[in-house]
Amino acid sequence: MNRVSVLLTTEGTYPYHKGGVSTWCDALTNQLPEIDFHLFAIAANPYLELRYQLPSNIKQLMKVPLWGTEDPVEYSWRFPFSQAFQSKLATTQKVIATQFIPLFERFLTAVLLAESDIEQLGYIVLAIHKYFQRYDYHKTMESKLVWSAFRRLTATDWHPLVNPPAIKLIEQTEAMRLLYRFLIPIHLPVPQTDITHASAAAFCGLPCIIAKLERGTPYLLTEHGVNIREQYLNLNRSISSLFVRQFLYRLMGAIVKLNYHYADQISPVCEYNARWERWWGVPEQKIKVIYNGADPNVFHPTAPVAKERPQVMNMGLIFPLKGQLDLIAAAAIVRDKIPNVEFRFYGRPSDEKYFAQCQELVRTEHLEANINFAGFTSEPWRAYSEADVVAMSSISEGFPYALIEAMLSGATIVSTDVGGVSEALGDTGLLVQAHRPQALAAAILQLLELPASERRKFGQRAYERALKLFTQQKFLDAHLDTYYNLIQQVITDTNSIKKLAIASLN
Repeated sequence: MNRVSVLLTTEGTYPYHKGGVSTWCDALTNQLPEIDFHLFAIAANPYLELRYQLPSNIKQLMKVPLWGTEDPVEYSWRFPFSQAFQSKLATTQKVIATQFIPLFERFLTAVLLAESDIEQLGYIVLAIHKYFQRYDYHKTMESKLVWSAFRRLTATDWHPLVNPPAIKLIEQTEAMRLLYRFLIPIHLPVPQTDITHASAAAFCGLPCIIAKLERGTPYLLTEHGVNIREQYLNLNRSISSLFVRQFLYRLMGAIVKLNYHYADQISPVCEYNARWERWWGVPEQKIKVIYNGADPNVFHPTAPVAKERPQVMNMGLIFPLKGQLDLIAAAAIVRDKIPNVEFRFYGRPSDEKYFAQCQELVRTEHLEANINFAGFTSEPWRAYSEADVVAMSSISEGFPYALIEAMLSGATIVSTDVGGVSEALGDTGLLVQAHRPQALAAAILQLLELPASERRKFGQRAYERALKLFTQQKFLDAHLDTYYNLIQQVITDTNSIKKLAIASLN
């Protein structure tokens, strides 16, 4: 059998950023050497450097920067400059008016109305993609014709909270600027592979949808967090304009629906995510949960070490969804009962503004002697094992690697009950509601006040549960089986069509 090829698409993660999704991608590509991967990586800008050493079975890396360029052609691997120049020459006002504007208006109308035929929206996306294989993206999207169509359509009654006469020019300008950036992936060619695999129901799924419609390529979608929920949380925090927020809600909602509709199999990393997918109308037969898994040869219990002070540890990038502010607030409560307690935070800041807020809270609560921002550790298994309590304070999660790594390391765990955390942890640790520092502090104190031998029983149960359910080999076997099954289904369907055609001729 020929080697299977997979188009793996990512957005803001692998291979340019660390984190749970990147850990997942790294394990998938490194530990399935029999698969050839083509990596379509949407990145913030063209200047990001690799954070992972890519294995030899990643045959192609396509970096797709959304920002940091005036014109996407400045940073493009799609064709030589001479062809780019010809593409610009071919993109006349007449071409834009007759070939692109009708497609753009149909796309924008479908996005704004939200209840449009999702099947038709997919074919509109494909038609726009085909247009950009011949004509220039920047010259088209920057044209007065496109801007006029955008202003006209977004100034209609498409949302009950948006009052057309009150929309400001600067708001429409910002919305169009964001649309220009987010649609950049649609203008790039999609490599031909046996299967496509998106790591989120987001813009990185567009190449997979295009391949599905153009060639019938089977499409596997993995959801780590619930992308649409996390986007809503992020937009509420980062976008002040009601008009721009509502426009982006509609745009991102349409992209999520497209991914759900065209994916042949949707594999959330936990049952919690599957509930959201069902709520969005995904048929039950499309959903198959595939849990994340860690390597027990790397993450395993280590011998207890003597410490001068009780230690609570948190592992993960420092940014709002990880909830470190809540954990620092909890630390102030724990410190009042156990003055020499140490809260050790492993992980780099990925949101400098949020990190500054964390540091300010440390100063405000006079926690300088109790909070240690320890940065990156190359031995996370040891950090998990040595801590008296591992505390996780996220306000949104999928099925976090940090949790199953901590479980395999025999850690005693307190976590917020978000996403698939309760599915993973079961009864082997303590769960509290998110955004409840007092409850988080009470759970941490409950464990710290236990005798060490009693506290370690939690870690032993967590280790046994993870070893049974959440190993890397189980995760790899499930993905390999899925790849082969989806490809075989296409072969079977194709053969059935051929048989029907032959029968009709006879």
